[in-house]
Amino acid sequence: MKSTFINTIALTASAVVYSHAIFGIGGQWAPAPSLEVKASKAEIFGSGANALSIDQAKVSGLQGVGVKLWVDVLPFIDIEGGSNVQFGYYDVTLLGPSDTKVPLKFDLKVPFVEGKPVFARIVNDLTVLYPFLKFPPLVSIVKLSAGAGITQVLSTSVLNTEFSKKAIAKANLPSTATMDEVSKALTKGIIDDGLSSGMGFHLEASAKAKIPVIPIAVFADVKYHFLNSMPKGVDGSSMTYELGGALAF
Repeated sequence: MKSTFINTIALTASAVVYSHAIFGIGGQWAPAPSLEVKASKAEIFGSGANALSIDQAKVSGLQGVGVKLWVDVLPFIDIEGGSNVQFGYYDVTLLGPSDTKVPLKFDLKVPFVEGKPVFARIVNDLTVLYPFLKFPPLVSIVKLSAGAGITQVLSTSVLNTEFSKKAIAKANLPSTATMDEVSKALTKGIIDDGLSSGMGFHLEASAKAKIPVIPIAVFADVKYHFLNSMPKGVDGSSMTYELGGALAF
């Protein structure tokens, strides 16, 4: 009887240990559906009958993918790090005399990236989470947490009318420049502009689930980013949803 009792305790303890992952690393789908690249349309070069205008369409919502790593060996809190790449393609058309239209297309030489303007950002988060609920209490298959942290955001500019005027001025084009030359100046301007960087903060609500023994976990998170620098032409709530899976040990 004593041996059976001891074995039962040992098996229970084993289940608890294996179900409570202290380390996890995985990937996630991470859209930001509330962000919007605003549309813009105005003259950007020349004047009168020979003026050139740009028509930049809007895009609502960004798609995204990312990675996540967490460690919860510290008492009462978990430490989590994550990085998401979020992006949205939009159309830009150069308008010239006699209703001439030239869609802007360019090759960024990045695999799987379309040859058209794209707003993209890289969001790096470091979060401290407090697990406020685990159930069932003994095995803790599901864990709910909430917390906050710091955020670094790297983002491209938007090829809107304001950016276009600056790019053309920087290119120092002659007044006789053709639509093709203006188009090349805009393309070069957005590529050379690179990424801007800013710091901010975020709040997070998280749910993680892991079946005992099997080293696989699934998770769903909601993050709200605030006080982060946003490029001109981007508006909306910086809310990110993360849904993914991980190897958890």
